[in-house]
Amino acid sequence: MILNKRWSNFEFWPFWIFYIPAYFYWMYLAIRARKFNYFTTLNPIMNNSGAFEVSKWSFLSKFPKKCIPTSFKTSADTNTAVLNFLINQHGLEFPLVAKPDNAERGKDVALIYSIEDLTTYCNNSRFKDILIQQFCELEKEAGILFYKLPDESRFEITSITEKKFCEVLGDGQKTFGELIENNPRIKHRIDVLQRRFASSWNQIIPEVESRLIEPIGSHNLGTEFRDARIRISPELTTLLKQWSDQLPGFYYGRFDIKFKSWEALQKGEDFKIIEVNGVNSEPTHIYEPSYSLLKAYRDIFHHMEIIYEISEMNLALGYKTVPLKKFASGIIRVATL
Repeated sequence: MILNKRWSNFEFWPFWIFYIPAYFYWMYLAIRARKFNYFTTLNPIMNNSGAFEVSKWSFLSKFPKKCIPTSFKTSADTNTAVLNFLINQHGLEFPLVAKPDNAERGKDVALIYSIEDLTTYCNNSRFKDILIQQFCELEKEAGILFYKLPDESRFEITSITEKKFCEVLGDGQKTFGELIENNPRIKHRIDVLQRRFASSWNQIIPEVESRLIEPIGSHNLGTEFRDARIRISPELTTLLKQWSDQLPGFYYGRFDIKFKSWEALQKGEDFKIIEVNGVNSEPTHIYEPSYSLLKAYRDIFHHMEIIYEISEMNLALGYKTVPLKKFASGIIRVATL
């Protein structure tokens, strides 16, 4: 039943299956552009325009410190003593968020509670560089997708996704473990979660009591994505324009943020930018459970047209696409991780 539910809703489909129609549309746009990787001129400031092998920290670090979580980058082979020194140097305390500095789609993001676990995470990482961040206690999390034309004649927010962190609700009968096993969002992570919650796995959860499972807003960790485009406003658009202007040559992408409230965010208060994403940024509002597959593809194709338009404008301005051999080599490297 759980497996059927995951397959009946496209938000749970494997990325490569869901995007099959988009691959054909990309071929159409590539023919129009006469370039296989036309989109690599989209964001000249980013390696591969942000498609892959992009340092998260290289862009976050360009924002004022008040706008981002306290963070530092380290290598996967860093030992415990050095990690301790860096944590103390930056005034950080556990829990901390650890993530590969150049991975996509929430890959290998983890909440770390001790120096021992952090050392293990780093040393076992498939990636060379690790970004360590303060865990933001701010209540809400969202992803805001924007684009602007190179001549700045148009700036628009096209997608806002509010994230609902994964939790289970007790019924006074089922154990904590059974509630997790019956939740289609986290069924695939049962082994990890059983180790994490070993002490409470067999406890009966009282009726209407909720338990937070995952405080990280990644879809593949169980977070529910909700369409929040109703929040688009002139004030929020102005704020996003200010953020994008911190990164000259950044014309399309998504800011992932944590914030206190929508009201405070509209005023530019009580927020932290936790990640900046480029050309691979999806209009993630499409993953709201009630969203139709037809509308999802419509929105994806619309954003692909935007990417094509900006890429062509930048090509006309003299920006060069990444050499095809170099681009293909990068794809192979990423695919083997």
